[in-house]
Amino acid sequence: MPNILKTIAVNIRKERIKHGLTQEMLAEKAGLHPNYIGLIERQQRNISILALEKIAVALNLKVKELII
Repeated sequence: MPNILKTIAVNIRKERIKHGLTQEMLAEKAGLHPNYIGLIERQQRNISILALEKIAVALNLKVKELII
């Protein structure tokens, strides 16, 4: 079974870079702390469902696009 945190982290980073955003810019768009984005991308923090939704909205994606 794939590691879901790794999948989410890789997808968030890939989409963030694709959209030309820094971690700070994504955090601002999502209403989250920049350190939290970094921790998620490094798989050092579990992501909440609410934060996942905020990030998806900030990236103009559906939540499922970040978890598959």
